[in-house]
Amino acid sequence: MNWILKGALSATLLVAGAVGAMAEPGVTDDKVVLGAVDPLTGPPSLLGKAHRLALQVWQDDVNARGGINGRKVEIVFEDDGYVPARSLQALKKMVEVDDIFGLIGTSGSAQLAAMMPMINELGIPTLNNMAVNSHHFNPPLNPLFVVGPTYCQEIAAGMTYLVEELGLKDGKYAIAFQDDEFGDDVRCGYLEGVKKYGLNNVLELEFKRGQKDFSAEMLRARAAGVTVLVSGGVVAEHSIMLKEAAKNRMDITFLGAHSAHLTPVQALAGSAGDGYYAADYVPALTSLEVPGVAKFMELANTYLSEDERNSLNRYSLAGYAGALIFEHAMAECGADLTRACVIEKLEGLDGFETDGLLGPVTYGKGNRHAPTAVIVLQSNADKKDFTIVSERMEIE
Repeated sequence: MNWILKGALSATLLVAGAVGAMAEPGVTDDKVVLGAVDPLTGPPSLLGKAHRLALQVWQDDVNARGGINGRKVEIVFEDDGYVPARSLQALKKMVEVDDIFGLIGTSGSAQLAAMMPMINELGIPTLNNMAVNSHHFNPPLNPLFVVGPTYCQEIAAGMTYLVEELGLKDGKYAIAFQDDEFGDDVRCGYLEGVKKYGLNNVLELEFKRGQKDFSAEMLRARAAGVTVLVSGGVVAEHSIMLKEAAKNRMDITFLGAHSAHLTPVQALAGSAGDGYYAADYVPALTSLEVPGVAKFMELANTYLSEDERNSLNRYSLAGYAGALIFEHAMAECGADLTRACVIEKLEGLDGFETDGLLGPVTYGKGNRHAPTAVIVLQSNADKKDFTIVSERMEIE
């Protein structure tokens, strides 16, 4: 009898062990744990904090609605300081200690690249909307989904606006770009525009990352008679170039990538920051005529303090839109939430809408990049906001 009882107990333990082994990481009957790696310290924290706040707003809203199929969402946030090695350390910690199910914050371009081998090896469903680089999806990794155009696609669309809407085909064009992959991607879009429209490319200026003095570059641009300048800077570089151009009394049209769509750029540039253009794939926080923006700002007023709301920017809208995409995929999986199911549901998205935050989102087999669409915004420095001045331009 004792032998029979012992055998039954052993069988029970084996079954329980097998069930435990099959359980999805980060998923219980009433909770799902997600992870986000963001730069929360140092100069890039301007981006990371805004992104984190949006994810917190989404988390609070989801949970107030009862969770996703009855499961409350818990997001674990880790700071990488915008250092790739720290990004990988953060992911390892979230996998080994926090047992995350998926990843909805991936920091910068090089930072995500450092995490990609682990994401792929463990099959962690991941959505990147922070910094888009073709290396993130070419070749595609099965669990990694990217939303938003590359900087190359963004600037190329912005060049289309300059030529076809502003009538600047006969201008003298120049680009100032950072000496790294980011700068190369911006230059890619610039050269596409130059080639497409046969533009007069009079000057290409490469500068060091973190450079603070652009007096020599702007003097060269003035001597070359530049009338249109494309900026391949991150944040501060835009404002410094704008101020130098104003100091040299240059009458130029200025275009930046989405990193120029930030009120700190306007603030640093002062009066020189009025009227420049930024190509982006999300609207402005003040674009309340867009349903998705109005909804997000309503939620932000509910869940964030005034100081926190003052830290929001375009990275908040991108982060919130990405969270909505991930929420949809998890909801579609029903009660049986698995990593494989979320990956399958993301892959199956075809024209998914985010109430105007993004253009339609589409993936597919072998396709892990949804470039959505680009809009052009114009800076209103005195009002500290941006106005949408173009229609959405679809990316082919």
